[in-house]
Formats: sequence, structure tokens, C-alpha cells
Amino acid sequence: MLEAAKIKQNLASNGYNWLPNYKNILTSVWAHIEVFFDEDETVQSALWASFKRDTEDYIGIVFITSKRCFTVECVENQTHVKYTPIQIYNLEKIQVQFSQSKTGLNYVSLVSDSFGNGTTFACPSQEVVNHFIDTLKGKTGSTIEFLPDSDDPLLAENEKEQLIDEDLNKATVVPPHKFQKKVEEIKPMKEFDGWRKETPVASEKVVVIQKVPKKAKPKAKARDEGYGSKSHSQLWVLWLLIPIIAVTAIICVIFLL
Repeated sequence: MLEAAKIKQNLASNGYNWLPNYKNILTSVWAHIEVFFDEDETVQSALWASFKRDTEDYIGIVFITSKRCFTVECVENQTHVKYTPIQIYNLEKIQVQFSQSKTGLNYVSLVSDSFGNGTTFACPSQEVVNHFIDTLKGKTGSTIEFLPDSDDPLLAENEKEQLIDEDLNKATVVPPHKFQKKVEEIKPMKEFDGWRKETPVASEKVVVIQKVPKKAKPKAKARDEGYGSKSHSQLWVLWLLIPIIAVTAIICVIFLL
């Protein structure tokens, strides 16, 4: 726990000398801040402001310390104080709008994502807002956008209303804030004749079927198998009978003698 006197010393050493004097923040929030700090952390800046959260009107103080960024807050006209951390390192962008008359509210909008979700804080002190933004610059790499000075409330991205038709086919968006940057309409590119056209339907294709003649089977080469290959001829029988007849004749002559 860090004592309130030590918190004041930390802020004073960083050039911060403004105690909250707006919507009872001093008695409703500042009086209960000690329990939300560690003894080894240094308080660098504090933005006391009013804001909306979950459709409720809140008052509180956004603290930037050597360790973190968080809000000590309570519902307006109530005494229950709570702690809400803020991921300043992942902010999409930060919007700032100072009062034109110097007597109205100054706005700081911390937009947490590309969908416009975030919180918009309203503070009557321009010096407090300047100190908070200067301290925040060294803590985050997100874009800080300064809108023109105006006494109109800052229309933050998260405060836009969208009216959707019952048939869910159309959506009507409330006109943007007059200081919001206009987004140029992107026109489709012109198609040239040289671009590849759509593939024709299968039924529109004409395919010519050609009959391919069957390849003739190559003739096998005749093999010379020698004398045995001529066994189909009857000439070899004659040559076989001659010696047999001769031998038979000789044997007969021998027996006759």
C-alpha cells in the first residue's frame, strides 16, 4: 500500500500539481486510492474525469504508474470504489479534443480496437489532460489524434449508434462527427479485354473424337534350330532305314550259310 502523501510527492516530482475538484472525485475516489498501489511503484500521472461504462455514469481517476495503467472509479453519487485495468500498450489509437471556450470539458478517448471499443474520459482541466497525454506518449506506440478544439462532445468510435432494419438486410448508421475523417469510396477496377475470361461451360465445349488405328503386332523372327527343326520332313526316315536294312541283310546271309 502506498500512502496518499507519497502519491502526491510522486506526482509533484513529475510536474503534476492539480488535485481533483470535479464531481466529488476528491471525497468519493481520491480518499480510497491508497490500497490500490504497491509500495515499490511510482505514480507518474493522474486523469480525473467523468465517463460512461455499461450505460452508467461513472467518476474516477486514471492513473499511470511505473508498472501499469488503471482506473479507480465508482458510479456517480455512490461510494463503492473499484479497480479497472487499462491495456494502454495495445490501444488502437488515442483521440484528444480540447474545449474551445477553455471553460468546457476536455475529452480523451482510449480506443482499444479497430471496432471502436473503448472509453471516453471528460475532464474540465486542460492542464491535467496535457500532462496525462504527455506521459502516455512514452508508454504506448499507438497513434494520438488531436481533434480541433470544440465545445461539442467528442463522438468517440465506441459511442456510435447503429440502427438495423428488422429484415437485417439494411443498416442505417448515424452520421459521423463533423471532425471525423472522410473515407474515400473505393471504385472497382475496369476490366480489360486482355484479362482472362470465365471458363466456358462443359456443355458449350466441342470435342472432336479421332479413332486411333490399332498398332500391328510385330512378327517374331524365325529361329534356325538346326537339324531338329527339319524333323517335320519325311526324308530323315529314308536315311534311318538304309543302315537298318543293310544290317538285317547281313544277319540273314550269315544264318543261311
